[in-house]
Amino acid sequence: MGSRSTAWSDSWRGSWTKSCPPAPRTSRQKLSRPSTRNSFAVTGLGDLLKTTENWLGSRGIESGRLDAELLLCEVLKLDRIQLYTSFDRPLSTPELDAYRRLVKRRGNFEPVAYILGRKEFYGRDFVVDSRVLVPRPDTEVLVDSVLEWLGDEAVDSEQTSGNDDPSLVLDYGCGSGAIGLTLAAERQALRVLAVDCSPDALDVTRENAAHLGVRDRVGFVLSDGLSAVPERFQGSLRVLVANPPYIAKSDKDSLARDIVDYEPHLALFPDEDPLEHYRRLASTGLSWLAEGGLLAMEVGQGQATDVSALLERAGWSEIAIRTDLARIRRVVSALRPPARSD
Repeated sequence: MGSRSTAWSDSWRGSWTKSCPPAPRTSRQKLSRPSTRNSFAVTGLGDLLKTTENWLGSRGIESGRLDAELLLCEVLKLDRIQLYTSFDRPLSTPELDAYRRLVKRRGNFEPVAYILGRKEFYGRDFVVDSRVLVPRPDTEVLVDSVLEWLGDEAVDSEQTSGNDDPSLVLDYGCGSGAIGLTLAAERQALRVLAVDCSPDALDVTRENAAHLGVRDRVGFVLSDGLSAVPERFQGSLRVLVANPPYIAKSDKDSLARDIVDYEPHLALFPDEDPLEHYRRLASTGLSWLAEGGLLAMEVGQGQATDVSALLERAGWSEIAIRTDLARIRRVVSALRPPARSD
């Protein structure tokens, strides 16, 4: 796969022709500076975790215990099992100071994933920071949907489809690359086009592709939607997968501060219409997929019916809805129907 794969990946350098405007700046409320110094005058790890949980809870953070464990594991370079068996271990002054700094950041509502610089998704660690959204467990259902549809297809790197080319997946609005790169890692015969309108997000995806060992099967395209994706790929995609911005700006005040104050608004909120990207994909996705190809999209709570209707009106077939672990209708999928033979 060597030289052929490298050439395929490098061919994208000339495709970055269009970018999006930067994400809007968030007007943050000024946070009071949380003081942790007096609160953490404890010796054992068990006491420290309980103290941290209570302190974060007083700041309105409900995940205080889990956050405390993850941050302490980071400082001590332990996994959580090792942490549970070390509750009587005292902390040195440098360790306590380092832990206090991390907890203070969490007390200011910075996501734990950004503090640690990584987030687990589908059993793999992904590099994340403020350039990309934090991958959510709900999105794993989208990956499940695609993998189950593929079945045994594309498992073996020796398998090919049409024109001796491996099956091609386009990750629309790739962000950290969690969806597309996971599919590449799970199916050795897949190639992925990682598409995003943010150069910063594509940089994160590149880093994750290298980290996961799939860099030679991933191409990167800087594009607003599908506008800058090379036309030669029209009609050749096996899968088009998307987790686009779908939160209405009017719902901004109902979101947690972790999200509103830190995560990129460009990846959260469409310009005006929450269904904007679904309308685009319903109308243009047919021309990018091969016959029988799959379109699979994550949708917001309460959007599945409207998105399904968009697909039906556009002529898609086998429209299906899948729920996440919270029983929310989270994924809408459909197939490009075969061409009519007149």
